[in-house]
Amino acid sequence: MVSYPKGREILDLVQKGIAVKMTIGVGTRHMQEFISGQSVVFVAIAFITMMIISLAWLIFYYIQRFLYTGSQFGSQSHRKEAKKIIGQLPLHTVKHGEKGGDIDAENCAVCIENFKVKDVIRILPCKYVLFPEERSLTSVCRLLYEW
Repeated sequence: MVSYPKGREILDLVQKGIAVKMTIGVGTRHMQEFISGQSVVFVAIAFITMMIISLAWLIFYYIQRFLYTGSQFGSQSHRKEAKKIIGQLPLHTVKHGEKGGDIDAENCAVCIENFKVKDVIRILPCKYVLFPEERSLTSVCRLLYEW
């Protein structure tokens, strides 16, 4: 392999009419001429820096996620207050053929179980209709009322 400066030197000699004798042979490629030690060090430092920044961001992200998840569940006093407020909402007994008015739903908004005649239900201000107490039929309603 001939480098650019050496190739220019040979071309200048040929253009001046000077005879140039060359031997062509199979050799090895010397990457040392094209890659300096400084560029390898620069790339290594840049890579390590990016890894440190990525790791710091990842740690920060999971700490924030953990803190948010912890605050999302709320304290026990908030749960008691919510349960108390839901408990103060009026109860309603389902009558035969009743539909319309406050009752637009045919089933519980949480467990999706159909209401039956004489079922006691609770109508929320958003017009969702729920069973007011824990029911042995579904675990979803039980989770709601334990919350």
